[in-house]
Order: sequence, then structure tokens, then C-alpha cells
Amino acid sequence: MRVYINLDTNEPVVSPVLTQRVNTFFFVRRDVVPVEVQFVRNGSVVELGAGATGAIGLKKTFAGSFLANDSGWTKSGTGTATVYTFDLNLNTTELNTEFTVDTLESIACKFEVTWSVGSTTTSLLPTAATVYNDVIRGTEGAPTFATVLSQFDLRAPNNATWRITVDNDGALTATKQ
Repeated sequence: MRVYINLDTNEPVVSPVLTQRVNTFFFVRRDVVPVEVQFVRNGSVVELGAGATGAIGLKKTFAGSFLANDSGWTKSGTGTATVYTFDLNLNTTELNTEFTVDTLESIACKFEVTWSVGSTTTSLLPTAATVYNDVIRGTEGAPTFATVLSQFDLRAPNNATWRITVDNDGALTATKQ
């Protein structure tokens, strides 16, 4: 997932040149999501000052505990190629507790990124997030395949009925009924 943060408004935006605000982020429970953050200003990606640090988190309520977070990014590239990457682990006890009812499809929460350069800490405006319950968990059994139709009847122009049968090798046979 790539997140662009407009440094002039502290809002998540669509891209460096499309400064339309992103209103909601979407995640799937039990995934580990690499969240790549790029900071933008005037239509270009910019690098934060030397030694910049960051944190990312999801919370159900502002005062509550984290449902998921990462308190340290990995920086790669420089200048307009700078990317700050978090590994957001969505397989936490706190998040799994929110899904104690297995039929619950999703939960709403808040998403935020903070960054510090020197003694100045700045935050992304808190943004809505939806975490969906996962479908593939690794404990499911394989489905049982239904029996494939191996024969069918056809009616000839003279109203005679012919049964067409397909064997395992794909050979067709026709038998008058």
C-alpha cells in the first residue's frame, strides 16, 4: 500500500500531483501490510530531514490501545525517490479480539502516521480505516467438487432421442434411446 502525505495540509492524498484527500484506508485482518509512505509538496515527492523517524497505527478509539502499529520505518532512496516503509502487522491479539464474533465483516477504526524531524513531531490528520475480516485462514478444508454431468440427451429432427456420453478421456459416444 502506498500512502502519500501532503506536507502542506498533513492530509493523505491520491498521488503527488492529485491532491484530492483520501478519506478511508482499507486493510484485511491477519495480513502483514508493507505501508510505503511518501511525503509530497508542490506535486513532487520530497525527502524529510536527516534522522527523521516515524510511526503508524490503527486504533478503534482515540484514547484506546493500538489495534496494530509499527513504531519504526525503513527509509530507502533519496530526493524524489524517497520511500519510508512500515510493516503493519494486522495479526494482533487486540485486533483479533475485535472479531470475536466470526460473522463480523469489518470494523471501523482510525489510521494515523506521525513523523519527527529533530524536535518537531507532526501527524497525518486522523483518517478513517476499515479492517475487513479475513476469508482465507489456512485452516479450511478443500471444497468437495460436484459430480460433473457426463451425459445428456439430444432430440433429433425425427424426434428420436440420442444419449451423448463423455468418458474420462473425452471420447463421445451416442446411443439411440
